Amino acid sequence: MDRFERLEKQIEELRGHMAALAKAFESIPPLVAQNRHPVESLLHQYGFPVIDHNGKTQLLFPSDIPEKALDLFYLLMRRYSFRLFLRDLIRLPQADRPDALTRYCSLRTVKSYLATLESLGMVSCDGMRYSLLKRVPSFGPTLEWFVCEIFRREFLSPALFNVRLRNTRYGGDYDVISTIAGKLVYVEVKSSPPRGVELQAVNAFLERLEDLRPHLAVLLVDTELRMRDKLVPLLAEGLARGGGRGPARTVVRLAGEIFHVDHSIYVTNSRKGIYTNLRTCCRDFLLRQRAGPCPPSRSEPEGEAGPSKSETQ
Repeated sequence: MDRFERLEKQIEELRGHMAALAKAFESIPPLVAQNRHPVESLLHQYGFPVIDHNGKTQLLFPSDIPEKALDLFYLLMRRYSFRLFLRDLIRLPQADRPDALTRYCSLRTVKSYLATLESLGMVSCDGMRYSLLKRVPSFGPTLEWFVCEIFRREFLSPALFNVRLRNTRYGGDYDVISTIAGKLVYVEVKSSPPRGVELQAVNAFLERLEDLRPHLAVLLVDTELRMRDKLVPLLAEGLARGGGRGPARTVVRLAGEIFHVDHSIYVTNSRKGIYTNLRTCCRDFLLRQRAGPCPPSRSEPEGEAGPSKSETQ
């Protein structure tokens, strides 16, 4: 066999390898689709391909945190006092004494939280001095992660946080998107107290509803202050201006500091716990879905709601 014959044989072998590779590449898109997150698949079917989601750069804990440590952090996040403590820790990531973090917690509680975070590799302590190892600009992304984990761990529902979508008219990030019983769920998460939430933010929430058209939407504010003083009037004003789905509708109290619009849009604080309040919203929505057309609501209109105890932050 001369040189040219060997080259021709090698070329034929290369052509065979190329044909095999081309056939293998043809199977990649279906495999990617099979491995796509359920929420991402549903959003794609709705015409909203996901650009990005679950960004971890702004989360308070390191990306390589062990699973057991993350489980403990999740359990701590269920405590309102711990979330308030974390807000202060982000505001004052380093100090000579832990007294700097006692705005919402006792010194004993602050020392306990710092010791736990040190064991999780999130804080370094040298005597009385402490230092937060990962600096983040705000508590918001970590709170979004926590709400996403509630859907995953407690409701056994697939969920994404910090979601960016294509084909939306108003743009912006969607804090948490999940599915429950095949229904699309969107949660807007606010880490600031009610005084930090303005009409512009509520209108942005309603615009995202116009884009996404979820079956169930929740405006969640991580506070124990009552909602009817500011958030409920802001939602009512936004709806009256034509925001949201359809004409302006009435904001009605469901229970405690949980309010709803047609049992599909909810606004709630975190008193009694974020998980408990989200469960109440989801249960009310699903019961109404199962029951079919709603009879006249016996829920208390917001304007007639009785007073509830307000707590300062």
